Amino acid sequence: MTCAVCAARRTSLFSRGRLLFCLLVGASASAVVELTEANFDAETKIGTDEARPTFVEFFAPWCGHCKKLAPAWEELAATLQNEGEPTAIASVDATIHKDVAARFGIRGFPSLILLRDGQMYKYKGSRAVEDLAKFVKGGYKEGPGEAAPTPPTQLAQVKVAFSELFSALVTLFKAHFAAALVLTAIAFFSGLTVGFAAGLVLAPTPAPRAPPAVDADAKKEQ
Repeated sequence: MTCAVCAARRTSLFSRGRLLFCLLVGASASAVVELTEANFDAETKIGTDEARPTFVEFFAPWCGHCKKLAPAWEELAATLQNEGEPTAIASVDATIHKDVAARFGIRGFPSLILLRDGQMYKYKGSRAVEDLAKFVKGGYKEGPGEAAPTPPTQLAQVKVAFSELFSALVTLFKAHFAAALVLTAIAFFSGLTVGFAAGLVLAPTPAPRAPPAVDADAKKEQ
């Protein structure tokens, strides 16, 4: 069985485990907000005056510590929701939504980050529900914060896309140098051929030359 298949099965089992926990505690829907690349900025409103305080867990399905944290994270979300706490408890699968994880510099799992007032505060304490709740309600002020990354601009997204394309091409050349070289040569000469053919087709046809004019006096002499 390949590693990819094993990872897929672990991901599926972990997702089912989270769902099963919600059913066991009697919740009709999880209080944890699932964030993705598509809804992250809309849900958190990061970088705006209406930014919503959000405590985010960046997790990986295969991570053992993430699995242990899952019940406490669900309990934290439900507890704060019942208390009327405005801070949302959210989670991001960093193995799927890699751009969001990269944006926040995630390198280990689980990574817990509180987004509040344009700042982000990294949680490094105990993972007991009580300690997590204290951090949300004001404990974060005891530690240093740093500016939260704002949503990327369209220009930044284009740069990232070109960078990823360039990296993919470099990887292709390294892995299959001969094949890539042949394909590049074929593409190059195909482009030259198409360009030459297009030039012949689109080039203007020269106008026929008019016969030379004959002088009238010369005709009389003849």
